[in-house]
Amino acid sequence: MKNIHITTILLFISLGSFAQYTLTFSNNGLVPGDSATYRSIRAVDPGTAGPNQIWDFSKIEFTGKDQGTSVKTASGLKTAGVENYNTLLHDGEYDYFMNATANTLEERGYLNNEKKISLVYTDPLVKMKFPFSYADQFTAPFAAVAYYSQDYKIDFTGSYSAAADAFGTLIMPDMVLKNTLRIKSVKSGLQTDRCGTTEVNIVKYSWYAPGFRYPVVSINTVETRRSGSAPEVNITASVNTQQNRDGQTTAGQGGSLPRVETADVSVILFPNPFRENLTYNYFLRKQLHVSIDLYDMSGKYSARLLKNQLQSEGLHSGELDGLTRGLAPGVYYIRFTFDKQVVINKIVKI
Repeated sequence: MKNIHITTILLFISLGSFAQYTLTFSNNGLVPGDSATYRSIRAVDPGTAGPNQIWDFSKIEFTGKDQGTSVKTASGLKTAGVENYNTLLHDGEYDYFMNATANTLEERGYLNNEKKISLVYTDPLVKMKFPFSYADQFTAPFAAVAYYSQDYKIDFTGSYSAAADAFGTLIMPDMVLKNTLRIKSVKSGLQTDRCGTTEVNIVKYSWYAPGFRYPVVSINTVETRRSGSAPEVNITASVNTQQNRDGQTTAGQGGSLPRVETADVSVILFPNPFRENLTYNYFLRKQLHVSIDLYDMSGKYSARLLKNQLQSEGLHSGELDGLTRGLAPGVYYIRFTFDKQVVINKIVKI
């Protein structure tokens, strides 16, 4: 009975929504023919919700375990009772029967031949709604019937919710990704079988960066509580940066996808425009000499914030105090010099 209990828990764990700043079907929907390898990492703190977040995942640790996924057009592979699906998503040992449209992504069932598990949703699980932007959210119920070894029946009822709860800058070991959107999904429900009931709560965080179709980072926490037993918690996390980055352009061109920065440095400024203080962050991928200078709109030198300081690899932060510097409202340029590389950003004092 214990083995059956462990197996039924796996029934509740399905791939998170392939859901960026505004997720759309054309940019983030499942594409038949795609395949990817997700590299397992040690779990990291997902941080808080809200705008202008900085997620510093530059020191993530890889576990050495990988898992492959692939997307196919619906074919002859079926499981009894699953209807109205058009896409097959293979993830590890599981085959998920998905219905992908311009407006929604639904999970209608899944199959695991190795574990002899099949599941059919009588009320499909809505994984994502398109388009989906920061502060968007939805909650939808689901119901399903699963079978283990064809004759052991498990009933499922519960709800699934998704929220675009944060956006900001995602710092990876080899790149800095701006305008990243975080999706938090929560799947809660009750499994009922002949041995009793099991409460399951799954919280998943997924980070979507401009130019990447699928999540760059995912953190998944599964908590289960069998009737009369203490809760069990399992946390997994993975990274997939080896994706095709389609249609990238420099930020600000007609609303196109912002450029993903992969040079030796990357600079983030916020808020901009600013009233009193401007915070600047920059990430160095190696040790460099750094200078920071401020100029007015005409190009006249205004102030030196940092002079030729040797700084180590990693994330560095600073602040421009507009009041202390006596800055009048207007347009300024802040110049960062990293050895021989120069980055100039326009800032606005209001």
